[in-house]
Amino acid sequence: MRHDDRPRRTAGALVLGAAVLPLLAACGVGDDGIACALVMHASTLEVRLADSWPDREAFDVAVDCPPGTGGCDLVRAGTVQLVPAPDAPPIADLSGGAAPSVAAPSDGSADAPAAPSPPTVTGPVWTGTTFSPPSEVVVTVERTSTGDVALDRVVELDWQAASPGDDCPGPRTVTVVLDEE
Repeated sequence: MRHDDRPRRTAGALVLGAAVLPLLAACGVGDDGIACALVMHASTLEVRLADSWPDREAFDVAVDCPPGTGGCDLVRAGTVQLVPAPDAPPIADLSGGAAPSVAAPSDGSADAPAAPSPPTVTGPVWTGTTFSPPSEVVVTVERTSTGDVALDRVVELDWQAASPGDDCPGPRTVTVVLDEE
C-alpha cells in the first residue's frame, strides 16, 4: 500500500510560506538594491528665528501642515505627556515599593481627579518630530505677550538623511532659520 504524502507537503509549504511572508514584508530595498528593514523612523524638524531677529525671545514659533493636507503628524517636542489610563493598576516606584495611592475625597464622592493638561511649550525655536515628513509647512511667528502675528508663511522643506551614506532610508532632518522680515 502506497502512502500519499502530498497533503503533508502542501501543509508544510503553507506553514513555511506563512513564516517567510512576514519576513519579506518587513524588508524594503535601499538605493543600492540592498534589503532594508521597513521601520518607521521619526524625522526631526527644527524651525528657529535667526539670532539677528530683534527681541527674538519675545516671540513664539508655531509650525503646522498646510490646510487640506492629510496625515500631518507633526508633534512639537515637550508637548506630549503620557498619562496612565484611569483604570490602570498603580505603578511601583523605583525603590520597589507600591506607588502612593490616591485617596478618595473625604466627602465620600468618587470624583476622579482632573486629567492633567499638556505642558505649554513656546519660544523662538520650534523642534518636533514626524513619521511622515511633509514637503512644506505653515510657519507662524507671534509676539508672545500680545498674540500679534509677525510672520505667517508657507515654507518648503529640504529633508536630508540623518545618516548620509547609509544604503537604507532612515530618519531625516531639516532646519529652517527665519531671518528678520
